[in-house]
Amino acid sequence: MLRYMLRRLAISAITVVGLVLVVFLVVRILPGDAAAARLGPEATQEDIDALRIRMGLDQPIWVQLGDYLAGLVRGDMGTAISTGRPVADELFARLPATIELATAGLVIALVVGFPLGMLAASKRGRTSDALARLFAVLGSSMAPIWLGLLLIYGLYSLAGLLPGPVGRLPIGTSPPTTITGLFVIDGLLTGNTSAVWQALRALALPALTLGLGASAAVLKMVRSAMIATEDAGFTRTARAYGVPPLQVLWRDRLRNAMLQVLTAIGLVIGFLLGGNVIVERLFSWPGMGRVAYDALGSNDLELLQGYALIVGVIYIVLNFVVDLVYGFIDPRIRLGGRAA
Repeated sequence: MLRYMLRRLAISAITVVGLVLVVFLVVRILPGDAAAARLGPEATQEDIDALRIRMGLDQPIWVQLGDYLAGLVRGDMGTAISTGRPVADELFARLPATIELATAGLVIALVVGFPLGMLAASKRGRTSDALARLFAVLGSSMAPIWLGLLLIYGLYSLAGLLPGPVGRLPIGTSPPTTITGLFVIDGLLTGNTSAVWQALRALALPALTLGLGASAAVLKMVRSAMIATEDAGFTRTARAYGVPPLQVLWRDRLRNAMLQVLTAIGLVIGFLLGGNVIVERLFSWPGMGRVAYDALGSNDLELLQGYALIVGVIYIVLNFVVDLVYGFIDPRIRLGGRAA
């Protein structure tokens, strides 16, 4: 297992290096002058040249790459042109909000998608299966911004059950004492139950928007993986020995389908962390996605570069964790890894 872990760690490290190079080069090869884009059409050529020198854009590409890598080693991701603050400070200050929203969305995706996928697989070809597949189609095809608007209109404007898109807390609510940056966790740790309740209410609408869409992917993967085990040899053997159907479903079929399910969960987590830009903007959620959206409007390439790098590294780490879980669940993965 240690050899398998080290091999996957080396692959992940190489992938991170490739990610850094790709992000750096993509930003540099974009058409147009980055300095001119930041200063706007009213800028003079002298101002543009001065900004190019300050940004190091007048240097050869390999010099810029060396400076960028040296900065990353020191934890310096550059300076946000739009705010004048370090990019790392801008993004990591918003990371807890993004993590909290992504975690809530993942919980909803699993709570909704997993049982529906199990139900659809166990009732294959019946009405419940057709309804579950209809839900999966609607969830996959509906744009998050449209689903969010529907939820805002139904649960906030009409029913008044949840607060509107005002951020992490309803207006007039004080945040709990900061420990982790996650309002729900900080409220629980400090015993501030009022803040926990208000944070959960504010979290509900954006989390539902993300989670319901992601639950469609979980549903389809669980259903597909469970159907693939329906006629497997171990399933037929268990049935021949008179094992109860529910025990066959949970103990045999589900356990053997978990590898594909874990793949789906890993992809969903990556989507929830990196694909929530529109949702954060729609609900005024102060996460990294909203920063990236604002940076796009202000041509702040340093912020966009930092956002892409952080999200990419998180996604690589998630894949590394999923690979380790694969090795623990199925010994064939780690024993056969020499050929991988």
